[in-house]
Amino acid sequence: MVALQPQVVGGRYELTSQIGSGGMGQVFAGYDRHLERPIAVKLTRPDLAADPQWTQRFIREARLMARLVHPGLPAIHDAGIEPGPPEWPYLVMDFVHGVPLDRTTGYRSMLPVGVVASIGAQVAAVLAAAHRQSIFHRDLKPSNVMLCADGTVKVLDFGLAVLLDSDVSRLTSTGKTLGTPAYMAPEQINGDPVVAQTDLYSLGLVLYELLTGTQAITGSTPFLLWRKQIELVPPEVSKLRADVPTEIGALVSDMLAKDPRQRPRDATAVHSTLLRHVCGLDELDDVREPASPTRLYAQALAPPPSYWTARTMIAPPIEAASVEPRTAPTVQVFGDDRRSSADRHFDAGEFASAAELYRTLADELTAANGPYDEQAMYCLQRLAICQLRLGNPKGALSRLKRLHQQMSVRFGAQDVRVVELATQIDGIHVH
Repeated sequence: MVALQPQVVGGRYELTSQIGSGGMGQVFAGYDRHLERPIAVKLTRPDLAADPQWTQRFIREARLMARLVHPGLPAIHDAGIEPGPPEWPYLVMDFVHGVPLDRTTGYRSMLPVGVVASIGAQVAAVLAAAHRQSIFHRDLKPSNVMLCADGTVKVLDFGLAVLLDSDVSRLTSTGKTLGTPAYMAPEQINGDPVVAQTDLYSLGLVLYELLTGTQAITGSTPFLLWRKQIELVPPEVSKLRADVPTEIGALVSDMLAKDPRQRPRDATAVHSTLLRHVCGLDELDDVREPASPTRLYAQALAPPPSYWTARTMIAPPIEAASVEPRTAPTVQVFGDDRRSSADRHFDAGEFASAAELYRTLADELTAANGPYDEQAMYCLQRLAICQLRLGNPKGALSRLKRLHQQMSVRFGAQDVRVVELATQIDGIHVH
């Protein structure tokens, strides 16, 4: 006999309609009668509710998720067990108004690079918060990433999360693989330990799909998908789409490395790279509230570059054999003189020392003020010149091309600084 689901749980949470299901349970839209607001309620699947192991896993999920507080995660409000028979463990959380990525209007088309970077950077920020507490998603996929009407992204369903505590036994049965085959990392399939890079692999598959419009790993059966995840290296993104910046293509390839040790060091590193390519999501049909209070609040944390920085300085055209840099005025960054120190090393021909300072400043300024910060772009340009003088013209050219794209967005293609940078790029010859 099939157990009928309760219509009200906890004496106050009314279930109105089922809106999703997963490996552990069903998710319902609901209504909190006490606070008179919409909520979402997750119930254990009926065929698992009688299993003490699954009940334990479900309640443990609530405790894990209650530890995570992040704008990109639905907040957990309550948890409990509705008396049976059978007993129904339940989890009460925010009702997220949005559309899963796999149901957005532009899904399976080549989304703009800046849009994909924005989505990916938001997901990476959520993963960074979870990984800080050794909580790993284990089932990241397009249907678990919700795009809201204001352009923000929410990561859903940490139902397979595992907390790495030495005194907590694994709750998965031997031989039981949990996750979605098309988005599982090789180590999950092989039963090896799950690490932060496991989620980065899954995020890499999502980014690949959004950039190319095609799923990276396909197969008609779970077995074929598992085998391909272990053995098949998908074509590089740049071979399927010419306008993807070299840095983004390289990032996705690194995220999809079969060996987790060869993937980016953490979610923060992924976020930092994607942030340099972010643009607004307003052009998406599913983003209908670009001036929402949430967006207004977030924008206040990152004022436009003109409030913080001086005019970007453009160095003269670069020759592979000789560079005569233009001396820049001292501009303090974050209340110190690291920018001035970098310029002094640069002017003295100490390009290795200058490069390290410029790289650090560029990363910090980009993280604080966004990818179009003028001081950050100045540092990136000087870093490219250092690379050229240190015998890496290929790296310098790649960096300057990315910078040209950023500056074109920031200032316009006809701006004199953008035109001068294009002239610099034309003057570099890679043999």
